[in-house]
Amino acid sequence: MSTFQGRTAMVTGAGKNIGREIAIAFAKNGANVIVCDYNEENAKKTADDIRALGVGAIVAACDVRDREKIFSYVAEAVERFGKIDYLVNNAGGSADLINKLTYFVEAEPSTLDFVIDTNLKGAMYCSQAVLPSMIERKYGKIINISSIAAVCGLIKRVDYAAAKAGMIGMTRALAMEVGQFNICVNCVSPGAIARDRDRGDGAHRTYLGEDGRCGTPKDIVDTVLFLAGQDYITGENIVVDGGRSLGPSHR
Repeated sequence: MSTFQGRTAMVTGAGKNIGREIAIAFAKNGANVIVCDYNEENAKKTADDIRALGVGAIVAACDVRDREKIFSYVAEAVERFGKIDYLVNNAGGSADLINKLTYFVEAEPSTLDFVIDTNLKGAMYCSQAVLPSMIERKYGKIINISSIAAVCGLIKRVDYAAAKAGMIGMTRALAMEVGQFNICVNCVSPGAIARDRDRGDGAHRTYLGEDGRCGTPKDIVDTVLFLAGQDYITGENIVVDGGRSLGPSHR
């Protein structure tokens, strides 16, 4: 029997990259998946690949900042699948997404709003949307994807680091509130993942392997599935960065 047979997972930012890999991994383990992404074409592609695995998928084509649409898609999913067991708040990104990456002193208010709303408020909206059914059933897992930027900071990404740090605080506080309903809330903070390694400046080097190898999407997927499959870890932030946040490697 598959690990998550009969369960339902909602993954935001599931149209590509890590979010897509998380969504596919849930499907491979038997879960139905709500594929949430602002890019409808990408979301449909992920959903088609999930259906090919023999499980159900709903395309939720919307921006996580759109609270009304998020609640609507969650209601649709609960009606179709009867429940949402897992929420992975993966959608996010820095001001680079809108070509507005600058030093903080130069950041426009609209850019700050975009970054904070996309990363932090989006996670809050999605969590609010799934919690009523989780509370009613006294079961659920919410997994927030933060970043080591929240722990170490990152130049030209002050707003991003602040939003991701907010996700860690949200994780701890929400875990306190909903633990009585057997709902676990945890956070995963990735370091450099392979797709970013093309910078070639050594900035992403870690302490693992002879070449200070970067992580892969699988490293994050494995951590998310681990948290989804357990019932006694809550309020934690797991850093998955190959030791990068220990300090710079000079090898």
